[in-house]
Amino acid sequence: MLMGNALRAQDRQQIDAAYKNALLLYEQKDTFKAIAEFEKVVQLDADHKDALYHLATMNYALGDQPTAIKFLKRGVHLHDRRALTFLRDQLHQKITYADTMQYIDPATSEKFDKIKNLNAPTLNDITKNILSVSSNAREQLQLLLLWSHHAMRADGARFFNGGFPLSTQQAIQKRTGLCDEYSNIVDEFCKKIKVQSFRVTGYVRYPDFQPGDALRQTNHAWNFVYLDSSWVACDLFWSTTALDAEGSTPPHFVKRLEPEYFLGLPNDFLNHHLPADPVFQFDASPVAIAAFANSPDGIDPQVKRMPYLNYQDSIKTLLKLSPEKRLLKMAKHAYSYNKDNPNELIKESYNYAVSILNDKVSTKNDLKSAKQCLALAKSLIPLSNDGDIKALKESCDAGLTMADKRLATAK
Repeated sequence: MLMGNALRAQDRQQIDAAYKNALLLYEQKDTFKAIAEFEKVVQLDADHKDALYHLATMNYALGDQPTAIKFLKRGVHLHDRRALTFLRDQLHQKITYADTMQYIDPATSEKFDKIKNLNAPTLNDITKNILSVSSNAREQLQLLLLWSHHAMRADGARFFNGGFPLSTQQAIQKRTGLCDEYSNIVDEFCKKIKVQSFRVTGYVRYPDFQPGDALRQTNHAWNFVYLDSSWVACDLFWSTTALDAEGSTPPHFVKRLEPEYFLGLPNDFLNHHLPADPVFQFDASPVAIAAFANSPDGIDPQVKRMPYLNYQDSIKTLLKLSPEKRLLKMAKHAYSYNKDNPNELIKESYNYAVSILNDKVSTKNDLKSAKQCLALAKSLIPLSNDGDIKALKESCDAGLTMADKRLATAK
């Protein structure tokens, strides 16, 4: 039996071929042969969530609820949200934190209860309170999760009606935010506890998503943190908040502790969180953008994966760069990955140029770089469908004029 994290390219090809054959039988409604083929897939890869989910739903349709529950619980164990939802909402099974393997240990909950001031006014104060009860980085992040669930709420008005993002301090003071603020809280918290982290943007499927839609702009932000010699994914927003778009009431946010979205494996996150920069798939053969965009859920296995990517070297390079250069590099990766979305590259090229122009001691080479970035941003603006991005054209022109003036006198 092959374990998911140790799959070689040859093994993956064998598994993908078996899964495609099983899907074909499933689409032909040859139920029993399809079940047999999906079982072969699981024999090859015990962590194949799509095969496990098909086995669960097909056995359930045949009336074999115990077998369905067995496969669903395996899926929950692997943090498959479909399995979790099916068990909880359709089979009315009680799901415990232990079922998710991302549960909050009772000892951690006890430490959270010992935190004296849950209404601390700054992230510095919140961090000090957490550090006073825990010296373990993983547990400290789990305590941040519990604090966020207790203290924060989603800014529904801004999500549905628009508005400007908040600074981290504003979000803490107002006790509200969206994914931008929540991911910034994690990023700044990691800096304070000296844990390497990346804040990333990317794509998730909201209720209005339709398979085949072009992904023209990122719509979510989350984090990756380095714990116990490996990178794990953290979505603090989804871990504490859910968008309820079902029923007769208008869509709204509800508080819900969902620890399967916190400290999860990057490969598992790909089913619902696609990083704009493929480096953050942490996979030498990243999934193509179409594998996510063409599927209503999970990753379409029939879409060919991308060529070899040395993500480990890319991560090392990014960690060595200044924050501005890092964001620019990530934006270049993102545009190469998805040409339908130039927005990240436009924004980060413009921001990088502005940081240079605002520095009175920028060198001649720096100013040339600023001019190149502004020219690149300006050339890509016509490709964007975002009004705020299009409005940057005049600012780019003004920046180019300023760069030329400073270059004329630069040494």
